[in-house]
Amino acid sequence: MNSIDMRKPVLFLVYFLLLFFTVSCSDPAKKQNRTEESLKKEINNLLEAEDIANPKELLNKAKELKKRAAEIHYDLGVLGCNLIIMNKLSSFGKFKEAIIVSKENEVLIKKIKRDDLSCLHYTYLGAAYSNLGLVDEGLNYLNEALKYNNKMKDGNKKYLFLGVIYADLAFLEAMRNKSPVPGLTKKYYQKELEALQKIDDSKDIERRKNSSLAFLYLNLGVTSNREKKTKEAKEYFHKALDICKKYNIIKDAPLIVHNEMSWLLYDEKEYDSCIAYAQKGIILEKSDSKPQIRRDLFEVLYESYSNKGDLQNSAKYTKLYMKLNDSILDAQEIAINDPVKNIVQEKEKDHKSNLINILTIIGAGILILGILTFLLWRRNQKILHTKYENIISELKNEENKTSVEVMPNQPALNLEKILNINDNTISTILQKLDKFEKSEKFLKKEMNLSYLANSLDTNPRYLSEIINQYKGKNVNNYLNGLRIHRITELLYKEPVFREYKITYLAEYCGFASREVFAAAFKKETGVTPSYFINQLTIDEKNT
Repeated sequence: MNSIDMRKPVLFLVYFLLLFFTVSCSDPAKKQNRTEESLKKEINNLLEAEDIANPKELLNKAKELKKRAAEIHYDLGVLGCNLIIMNKLSSFGKFKEAIIVSKENEVLIKKIKRDDLSCLHYTYLGAAYSNLGLVDEGLNYLNEALKYNNKMKDGNKKYLFLGVIYADLAFLEAMRNKSPVPGLTKKYYQKELEALQKIDDSKDIERRKNSSLAFLYLNLGVTSNREKKTKEAKEYFHKALDICKKYNIIKDAPLIVHNEMSWLLYDEKEYDSCIAYAQKGIILEKSDSKPQIRRDLFEVLYESYSNKGDLQNSAKYTKLYMKLNDSILDAQEIAINDPVKNIVQEKEKDHKSNLINILTIIGAGILILGILTFLLWRRNQKILHTKYENIISELKNEENKTSVEVMPNQPALNLEKILNINDNTISTILQKLDKFEKSEKFLKKEMNLSYLANSLDTNPRYLSEIINQYKGKNVNNYLNGLRIHRITELLYKEPVFREYKITYLAEYCGFASREVFAAAFKKETGVTPSYFINQLTIDEKNT
């Protein structure tokens, strides 16, 4: 299960940007020309569509309006559009881009001097840095947001902004890797609750207030669950669901609550209730697509059914979990590569207008690329040979070992905190893993987490966490590492294996295909199977 101290990007805050446009329009002394008035109206319409508009379309429209505002030197419009853009970029997880946009705001907020806009700017900025793991920077900006919030007049806008600041501070505190202050996360959430309770229940703000409350109770439930206060956590989760039901809040919060509740009930061994919440979560996820949460739900379902002895359903959800997990990992890889493709496409557009420049750049590029390719090839060959020599050295060292290394009795503090696994259970599972590694059962093609857990007569979730903690790998990488290590031994010691095709070697050590085997081999050793075999052959001829 993913650990969640979630704080949704504060999408509803930009609603209040309407206020500064409205106020600006109402002051006769600040009347703008017709073009500017028309632009204000469009920005207001954009803000009003915040909750219903397609996020990407809204982002593109905000960029277009910003450009038009800049053309007529309408600074207030530029700042408003920038805050929308920062907000949307953060909602897409593009926190670095949001920070880049904020640089322009630094000049504008000093020029416009609006406490509410400055508060909103530093709130977004602090949240962006926090989500990037830059805790100190995030804390500084959120404290700056608090200063401007203190200057604002009492009212709904002030308290809504204040609630979001405290929510972000709680999130930031939960992210601390070193010396988090005990209870400070919950203290911030309590301050958020106090701020939200000061907001009145007028129709224009009621839904936004209660959407914030639903997430607040969700976060309090997560925090209480981590403190092992199960009863308190359940109460908070139920409060969140009650609010969602009463105000027809169907996105994010209900789904996340059902996921958290299912894992809480699983840890309490209330498997039937756990399954009920998880099944409802899957229904909710169909209308609120969150693949990572769906993966969590599949995992808790196969774990629960397994513990109930329902192997058919356990196998069903194990298969769904594995398939979705692979799909998510593939999507993450694509997401990493897409920005590179976009850069290439932009460069092509920039140079299309001048054919001569393109040919000149291409010609120079080919020449430079050729030189770089040759130099990189030579360097790569040296690196590959060094990696190959390291593999051979390790294999020789293993041959010369006269004693078996015994794994130290490592502390299980993390596992006890997460899963309540006692030391005896950990020791037993580690002993079974040691026997498993010597048995070569890992070469079986059907070997996976579920199969291994069954063969070791243990809980898949316990086994997965123990392998993560003590082997430093997830289950899939752990099994692949054992397989690759064994095949390198055979190629080194048994020359006949060097004559087999890569496809046969892949099948021999339990891989589904030649491609998967080659990728795993490269990942574990740093060289390809073909390179390793060729070097072994060359070394044999030279001896």
